[in-house]
Amino acid sequence: MAINVDKVYRVVLSITNKEQRGYLTPDQFNRIARQAQLDIYEKTFYDYNRALRKQIVGDFREYGDIASNLKDKIDIFAKQDSISHTTGVATEPSDLHRLIGVFSANRTIEFEEVRKEEIPYLLSSKLNQPTSTYPIYYSEGNKIKILPTDYSGQLLIDYITFPSDPKWAFTGGGSNAYSYESTNSVDFEIHQSDETDLVVKILAYTGIIIKDPTVIQVAAQKEVNDFNQDNV
Repeated sequence: MAINVDKVYRVVLSITNKEQRGYLTPDQFNRIARQAQLDIYEKTFYDYNRALRKQIVGDFREYGDIASNLKDKIDIFAKQDSISHTTGVATEPSDLHRLIGVFSANRTIEFEEVRKEEIPYLLSSKLNQPTSTYPIYYSEGNKIKILPTDYSGQLLIDYITFPSDPKWAFTGGGSNAYSYESTNSVDFEIHQSDETDLVVKILAYTGIIIKDPTVIQVAAQKEVNDFNQDNV
């Protein structure tokens, strides 16, 4: 379930306006909110990798499985798409962030991912040459390249997309008060459990805009405490 953008904006305004530190306009909030969401989104991948490395072999279930809980946050952005290719070259979807896997259209064949520098070795090998039964792929720029190049049929890809930019839409402004306009607003797409971190992150950026070092320091200390707790 998404994090309501109006709720977050009002919390931020409530904190920053408590002692008349300055006013954060909707336009400023929208720019900051986008960056804050991306920061938390990217950090989730880092936290997931770290959790996998720290995970002790054993039976982790339900709430104790930190890696699984983080994966659930990432899975919110999981998508699949059917794409075509021309002589083994396909264009990635414009919203692709991380490619998970490439498959035949009916998922009966999974393409093996290889590094580009491995291609000459594979093509010269009699045992490991790619075939229509055991195809391979690698990424280059915004292209997905498959071998053999004469593989026929559509490709099905699994990938992780970017979160949509949050937006606090409004009417009014200028000499009039801003009024929240829910129809054209866009909520945050990151997991609800990240709401507190999201507010703190936005406050850190807000402190820079309204030039309040106190807001920046409080937000920064919260992040330091979270990092130290995670690395106990």
